[in-house]
Amino acid sequence: MAALVLLVVSTQSYTQSCCCTGAGANYSILPNLNRHVIGLRYSYRSFYSEQHSLNPELDGRITEQQSQTVELFGRFNLTQRLQLSVFMPYSFLQQQTGPSLTNNNGLGDLSFLLQYQLINPLLCTGQETKHQLRLGAGTKLPSGAFAMDKNKMFMTNLQLGTGSVDFVFNTIYTLRYKSLGFNASGTYRLNTANPQQYRFGDRTQASANLFYLFEVKDVSLMPSIGCNYEYQFQNRLNRKVLAYTGGHFLNTSVGIDIYYKAFAFSSAFTPALMNRLNWYGENKNKFNFEAGVFYNFSTTKKSIKQ
Repeated sequence: MAALVLLVVSTQSYTQSCCCTGAGANYSILPNLNRHVIGLRYSYRSFYSEQHSLNPELDGRITEQQSQTVELFGRFNLTQRLQLSVFMPYSFLQQQTGPSLTNNNGLGDLSFLLQYQLINPLLCTGQETKHQLRLGAGTKLPSGAFAMDKNKMFMTNLQLGTGSVDFVFNTIYTLRYKSLGFNASGTYRLNTANPQQYRFGDRTQASANLFYLFEVKDVSLMPSIGCNYEYQFQNRLNRKVLAYTGGHFLNTSVGIDIYYKAFAFSSAFTPALMNRLNWYGENKNKFNFEAGVFYNFSTTKKSIKQ
């Protein structure tokens, strides 16, 4: 039976381990920690904004934006504790204001993440209570197109990439007792200025999830519920802070993960609970959905039992 994530659980069919975070299409889902993983994730996000102006022709004008992304994912074991993850997104972006429709499709920014298992679940098998701690660091390359001028300064949701080399640091902790588990994670993304001297604000993110694991014949199911908080610092142009950028975001997550043999399927709805942005009228999140399918494999005949 395929593994869930981050915490070890023996299954009846394959005597391999299962670990799980319950994040729903989140890449903390790492089936079979001693095996490689490849997969695809689809995400859909929609936003809207209402313009407020003294001009009666502009006041109340609604702008709607949609973002669809298909992301190729790979996770490869370099050692028993060290793993390399690769993310390659392709996005379909759309914005409509009245009769005006703008589209932007293409490859996004390529990302790499190294994660180290500071607390390794392989060392605590046979126990009812298990936990794991992962520390990670990575980089994002400017492979996605960036084209922003003064007339489109705030159309950041239509950019395929940031045009800059950015850095990511994260930590993931998971605690599990029998079938019930808790997962918490934190991420900080450090952005740099691109060649146009535009710098997107740094982002810090924290999430917490509860999950429950049970089996139906040969299939493992894991429903989950959680919340995610994100703070985005203000953007800068030529080192000057740009007003009306950045802000706070809070959303919940309700999802389910399904595991069958070497395959894993994950999906989640993540509706927004709070949008507190730095100017009245900026884009507000309406609806989010994520789904992913993953396959785990080994390049050797003999694998480590977890």
